[in-house]
Amino acid sequence: MKYDRQIKLLFCILFLVLLIVPNAILFSDDRNKLPAFNIDNPIGSVIRFKNSYKNNFFFKPEMVDSYLKFKLDILDDVPLKNTVITGKDGWYFLGNEYNQLLNDGFGSYPFSEFELIKIKNSLKRIIDTLTSKGVAFYIVVPPNKHRVYPEKLPYHIKQKPTRLEVLNSYLKKEIDFEILDLRDTLVANKGKELLYYKTNTHWNDLGAFIAYHKTLNTLQLDLPKEDISNYTFDYKPIQRGDITEMINLKLEENAIFLNKKISSELIPLKTEHHHLHFKNPNRNKKLIMHRDSFSNAWIQFFNESFGETIYFRNYSIRPEVIDKEKPDVVIFEIIERELSTVLLNL
Repeated sequence: MKYDRQIKLLFCILFLVLLIVPNAILFSDDRNKLPAFNIDNPIGSVIRFKNSYKNNFFFKPEMVDSYLKFKLDILDDVPLKNTVITGKDGWYFLGNEYNQLLNDGFGSYPFSEFELIKIKNSLKRIIDTLTSKGVAFYIVVPPNKHRVYPEKLPYHIKQKPTRLEVLNSYLKKEIDFEILDLRDTLVANKGKELLYYKTNTHWNDLGAFIAYHKTLNTLQLDLPKEDISNYTFDYKPIQRGDITEMINLKLEENAIFLNKKISSELIPLKTEHHHLHFKNPNRNKKLIMHRDSFSNAWIQFFNESFGETIYFRNYSIRPEVIDKEKPDVVIFEIIERELSTVLLNL
């Protein structure tokens, strides 16, 4: 009994040390200046203090990384169940409540063999149907934000294969089909300008433009591509981040918007939310895109490269629509976090 009490006392002392020492260093180190309290704006002062405290807490990255390593390697347990993850430098990310998004980044959310076979069979059916009609088919995946900006997370993600990477290897081997993963392209083009919003799950106009170029280069079609010089860079504040709204946090963020210098002769034929249809008299190929909200920033660019573009907010290919419209190419644009859900329900 005496031994048990000594062990418990030791753990209590260790716990107190882990609490006290980082705070003592934080408040005593002149390099970690916490914001002063402004009596005229008490709520803002509290928010600034809270954010600064979280960002500067001494040993925070090391402690969080050790915790995750212990959960994954020792307990073989999923590490996080959050709705929203507060990152570094004002970045916010979706947590695991959305299709095990971060566990997928850890490589801790594997497909079952049944799921892989089901997806393969569904895609083969679609590919065979469209190929018989002379239509090319592509799946294009905008990456989850944390895969492009992992350095902005409050911890390190292990570089194990994600669901997308596992699925791509399987499909290439089984049916010689490859999903276009845009992650490497976006990572390679990270620089001074951001490609995703800090407070939103989506890419911004510049990220969308880079991904549009990569996608058109992948399509086996002779298509004209927009040049970045055709657009002005406008910087405007946005006050609605879809991530920060989940935690009732209203933050203003300056964002990049690309605006065409000279308007094209685009003709809108249908402008419903779930069904958009445009004609461009200066182009000749036809595209049908089944999409989600990530394509909102794509539409202005793809409309410039195709003679006709039709966008559906679903992933149901209807043979009668294909026979009527006779597209040259069909694209499934699917954000990475929804990839499994969409492909398992085709």
